Amino acid sequence: MFKNCNHQTVNLSCRIDKIVYQQLLDDATKKGISLNSLVSCITKHYVTWKRHTDEIGFVPISKTMLKKFINALDDEDIIKIAKELGGTIVIQLYFLTYDKMNFENFMKMFEIDIMRFGSVYHSEVDGKHTVNLNHCMGEKFSNFLAITHQTMADNLSLKLTVTKKEKNMLCMEIENTK
Repeated sequence: MFKNCNHQTVNLSCRIDKIVYQQLLDDATKKGISLNSLVSCITKHYVTWKRHTDEIGFVPISKTMLKKFINALDDEDIIKIAKELGGTIVIQLYFLTYDKMNFENFMKMFEIDIMRFGSVYHSEVDGKHTVNLNHCMGEKFSNFLAITHQTMADNLSLKLTVTKKEKNMLCMEIENTK
């Protein structure tokens, strides 16, 4: 989301519990990054995701549990649920974050939303966005995400093409048709 942006930074001084500081320092060392990078990543996650999860009604659930729920559904139920959701989470996040509806802001929210399912590659060339998601959740989950995001794109008059859908991967191209 923050790729290719020239953001200014500011120095921040704050007090945190010594035990929390040590745990953050240990985590940064284990990851091979600076404490500053870790704290910056944590704050970006809060600003782009966590601050709205309570308002939207999210609850923590493991991928293993979600996978079991999805796999227990038949294909008709998956289609029905996916169409009902139809990208509502992305739209809710969008309007909790931005006051102006435009395609660039929408794509930022789309990337934030889809990142919660796994590793994401996102690129843009001449207005066409390529979004590849490796989610490790199985074929039914790929189908669920494909239908959900296709419904969302249709509702917003965006062109979404699923370019690859397999057991643990979903690849899409998205562009503004307006």
